[in-house]
Amino acid sequence: MRSKVDALGTRLGRDYELSVASPAGFDKIRNFNLAGLTPHVDFFNLMSYDFHGTWEKTTGHQSAFTGDPIGYDIKTAVDLYRAAGVPAGKIVLGAPLYTRGWSGVADGGDGGYAEQSSGSAPGTFEAGVYDYKDLLRQVQDPASGWKLYWDDTAQAAYVYNRSKGLFSSFETPTSIAQRAQLAEDIGLGGMMFWDITNDALDSPESLVNAAYASWVIDEDLATIRSRSRLTGEIVIGGDGLIKALPLQV
Repeated sequence: MRSKVDALGTRLGRDYELSVASPAGFDKIRNFNLAGLTPHVDFFNLMSYDFHGTWEKTTGHQSAFTGDPIGYDIKTAVDLYRAAGVPAGKIVLGAPLYTRGWSGVADGGDGGYAEQSSGSAPGTFEAGVYDYKDLLRQVQDPASGWKLYWDDTAQAAYVYNRSKGLFSSFETPTSIAQRAQLAEDIGLGGMMFWDITNDALDSPESLVNAAYASWVIDEDLATIRSRSRLTGEIVIGGDGLIKALPLQV
């Protein structure tokens, strides 16, 4: 493929880029020929989501930054790509504009995290999967019963509805701005989202706009959080302070 597009580019006087949607789970990365692909690929669009979902009976983060018990998190994925010789500038950090949700979940003292479930949450178009904009509307309704949590160990948000026994992963402008700032600081090639139709683009809570504000306009986390109503999170673990991610990758 690389040789063919290079030949076409030479003939037409153009440059062509090759990008791939690439795995983020450590076990998938192990079977992915990064060393062989790197010389020929311009960007690896790192699908750093779907780490956990309703194929499992225990709730979890679908896109935690760090701290996953088995290493299913963003930090582990980026570390493995860089250790395999992929330049930071070729890694495009992925983020989800949808959630992974479970039903039949007890509170457990921390809003249902790492608790057993009986199945999938109702979802938007399929069981277990909410569009971000859909679940956002529910979370913003004070009568809905949803509460917003922040796992400060994993650096990830989630929501829990005690009356309905529902738990769901969740992204916020805070979680996205955190990752955008870190990705820029360590020289990654950009961010990408799956998929754009799920975002609340006309809302102050737009996740794509939060990434843009961080990376392109260079606003800091506090400024981005000041425009969001997805604050006042119930903080679990860590040092209890929601702040920019350290340069630890």
